[in-house]
Amino acid sequence: MLSNKIQMGDNDNPLLKALPPETDYLSYLTILEYNLTAEQLPTLHDILQDTTLNANIGWDLVHLLLPLLPASQQCLQDVARLGNPREVVLKVTELLEGLGEEEEADDQEETENIEEAERVKELGASNDEVNEDKAQDGHGVALESTSSGEQPKPPSKGVKFTALLDMLSVLHPRIKTKYPSRFLSTSLQAVLPAYSQVARTTEATEAVLGFIKALSGTKRPRLPPRKSSAMIPRQATPVSAPDPEGQDEALGVDERGLQSRLLQSFLTYVTEAYMNSTALDEDVPGLAWSSRYQEELHPEKIVPGRRTYGSLFVEEEHLHERDTITGHILSLSRDLKLRAEELLSTITKPDGLDMNEKQELPSSASDVPLSKTGSIYILATMAASSTLFDAPASLPSLSLVPDFVGILGSSLGDSATGSTGAETEPLIDAVLFLGFLVINSQPNMLVEGDSDHVFNNVLQRLSLLSANMPSPVLRYHAHLLTSTILHLNPSENSRLAFMRDTLEHCPFENLKASAIGWLKDEILAAEKAEQSKKEPDAEDPIFATSTALITLAPFIFPNPEKLMEGQSIMDRYATFQAHQPFYLAVLNLLYLLLSSATLSSRLQMAEVAKQNELPRFLDSLLQASKRFQSSLANDELEDGDEQGRNDGFLGMELLEMTVEQAQHALSKVGMQDLEA
Repeated sequence: MLSNKIQMGDNDNPLLKALPPETDYLSYLTILEYNLTAEQLPTLHDILQDTTLNANIGWDLVHLLLPLLPASQQCLQDVARLGNPREVVLKVTELLEGLGEEEEADDQEETENIEEAERVKELGASNDEVNEDKAQDGHGVALESTSSGEQPKPPSKGVKFTALLDMLSVLHPRIKTKYPSRFLSTSLQAVLPAYSQVARTTEATEAVLGFIKALSGTKRPRLPPRKSSAMIPRQATPVSAPDPEGQDEALGVDERGLQSRLLQSFLTYVTEAYMNSTALDEDVPGLAWSSRYQEELHPEKIVPGRRTYGSLFVEEEHLHERDTITGHILSLSRDLKLRAEELLSTITKPDGLDMNEKQELPSSASDVPLSKTGSIYILATMAASSTLFDAPASLPSLSLVPDFVGILGSSLGDSATGSTGAETEPLIDAVLFLGFLVINSQPNMLVEGDSDHVFNNVLQRLSLLSANMPSPVLRYHAHLLTSTILHLNPSENSRLAFMRDTLEHCPFENLKASAIGWLKDEILAAEKAEQSKKEPDAEDPIFATSTALITLAPFIFPNPEKLMEGQSIMDRYATFQAHQPFYLAVLNLLYLLLSSATLSSRLQMAEVAKQNELPRFLDSLLQASKRFQSSLANDELEDGDEQGRNDGFLGMELLEMTVEQAQHALSKVGMQDLEA
């Protein structure tokens, strides 16, 4: 029955004049299509309270109401509450699929419209606000121009997505059938592509997490009401109509398990989309878990006066929101009984089905996959909640083998092809954070079986990260983790072999420079062990003798001229610049070993220098540096703009100064003979 207000309404209003039974439902829909404006929405809201009418036409109103958001939000909710839930849910799913297939909106336009998502939920807008929100449909919906003659902007993709998600939150609980998972699975597969395009907006993410919460069925007690001097009446929640085709059969155990698994899977894929959307802002990758964890472990390394990552996530609102949202994700994972052991198993097992790809309707929970990447994020969130925020978390004890090896294999590219480092910064940050947790929980690693292969696999992937990553902070953390795991290998021969392999075969000069750093650390650690050795007759470690240096010397002291042989002056300069980080690392190592009487004697540096013609090596570097400085001064080299030219000068001057320091230190051991 229509309300008295409608029956007594304006007879000239086409929406009232043509109401069934004056016209049939199809004809009435056509009239609505050509006469629906923002000003008509209050009238339509009253009309839609007729459950019979709503059940017959509501499903076909959704696409007409979307362009009128946010003013049409109340009418969309009327359709969700009182329309035929099966037909409406299919229509909403179809529209979400359309959103997922659209090209992503321009970033600036999307940012300007984010605020509309909040207004969508405000149902008490004034007439002026309603008039400001009239939108353009382009499919027959009537339009009204503003006073300036310009049409208002249509609602953003994020606003449409949020409104459709709000409808699904109402629709799915209304559907009473023996197999509700069939409707749920179809909807979830439509939501994911649409969400991935708006994941960077807080409102869209809150909407999708609220949708999961509504379907999970978990109830928490309400917060106590706030005290107020004004008495504000509590509005009752609108009642939804029953499913006209509903079945009262109780759900079987398999069906309940399938629905739960669908929501678990959906949460992992939503988490993947959200985390991958977090921009690299001021070198803050994702949640910056690695940086914040290092700040917790080593507060003494924090630079005084410099903002810490921990403070950034407290003081910067957009970063604090990331913590809040991941907190909601963690809460939902607990509600859905998503266990850390299952996440770890998903990460480390071979690839299977992918919910992002169109799949047949699942018949059992085992047919529904979890996202590997999303599982890594949720596992890292669980770990962060206990290590960074002292929250209770039931985490399994992660090990280097097979746990972290499996995580690396699932998340990072193939080290053989050099694709490692092309992954998103938030994912790499999460993986490095889990790696730091592993090595800090297991300071003494013993690997059974093919230990060399295991260590080399881990080290190759991590060292490539330290060479390929655009983010300086992630490069540093990858280098730190690589160095720590390398030094934890109990086999000296294995450690030396990995350094040799890196110096001999690696194409990245900055990674070769890292290898020189590993060698320096090993030599200093061996020297410290020698000084505290309790058994004087015990065999010396490899790195406390000249063995390591002699083994690596052919790759540490290459002939610079040979590397540039046959090239033009520009190519020679480019080659020399590319090798400069490696040369500086070698020169610094030489200065350390030659200037220390203890190290120089123990490592037999005079003999090493003689066998490898160190005077000639140093002189070649010095002459090349001076030659390129002269070429730059005479404009014989093109090195970009003035800044590039100045940087080139500074680089050559630094190398020259470092060579001279090494030559001076070499003279102390009787090997200063540059003519040799």
